[in-house]
Amino acid sequence: MYDEDEDEDNDGKFPDESPVEVRYPRSKQEEQGDRGTWPWLPGSIVEQCSPDEWYVCVEVRELAVLRDGRRAPRRTASRNLYYPCCFRDSSEIRPRTTPSSATSSTRRRAGR
Repeated sequence: MYDEDEDEDNDGKFPDESPVEVRYPRSKQEEQGDRGTWPWLPGSIVEQCSPDEWYVCVEVRELAVLRDGRRAPRRTASRNLYYPCCFRDSSEIRPRTTPSSATSSTRRRAGR
């Protein structure tokens, strides 16, 4: 599934494109609250950035936007959605325990 040559900067703890759960706020209200209470949401690893930092795509359709940053209308085709991405350390990432219904956006349209 993954090519070690492309992933040489990743230590393997969370391999590129691996499904994970990541702490991420679903709203501005949650964002302003205690980070430790943010929900665990499905995502996938885009890449490892440093020894304890990963760039993660949050694969929650309700958080996806259109290319121009506007909220996506309910029936927007998946191919037109852009999912939020964030930098997280290992304390805010864990292996995904259940499959997600979201499609893998790291290969398509992970927002950077």
